[in-house]
Amino acid sequence: MTEVRPPVLEDADQLARIHVDTWRATCTGLIPDTVIAGLSLNSSVQRWRDVLPTTPPRHCFVALDVTGDVIGFVRRGPSRDEGAAPTTGEVQSLYVHPEHWNTGAGRALLDTATTELRDDGFTDATLWVPTGNARARRFYERCGWHTDGRTQHDHRRGVVLDEVSYRRGL
Repeated sequence: MTEVRPPVLEDADQLARIHVDTWRATCTGLIPDTVIAGLSLNSSVQRWRDVLPTTPPRHCFVALDVTGDVIGFVRRGPSRDEGAAPTTGEVQSLYVHPEHWNTGAGRALLDTATTELRDDGFTDATLWVPTGNARARRFYERCGWHTDGRTQHDHRRGVVLDEVSYRRGL
């Protein structure tokens, strides 16, 4: 069973590695290779060091492997979608290091995020997935999430990433 806990500042290096390595594994072919090649571990570490102290309690969780290393993370909170009902929460990001895919870490993180959203009074939740990320889409569908017909063009790192919205009752 995967242990899940809130992150601490000392997790920044491992969180950055997960973030960069997962983008490289999942976005190759979805965004230009130059963007993938330009991902910087150092700048990602600094972003995590900046964001962790300002993250509200229980809005981010990390998964640990049996040795205690951080292998994934999830961020959650109120929906950021324009016009979303105040009862709609959002799984804002979910990353598991590619070396730990199919270990149950993603499911443990997703379950934690949805439980926390429900405990905060949200009645449903959404999340956004790159349209071309078939692996992630299958994962969310196996976990009971369904597309809700919405799409968006997310502008990140100087490129446009087409995304599809998933929804689930809590």
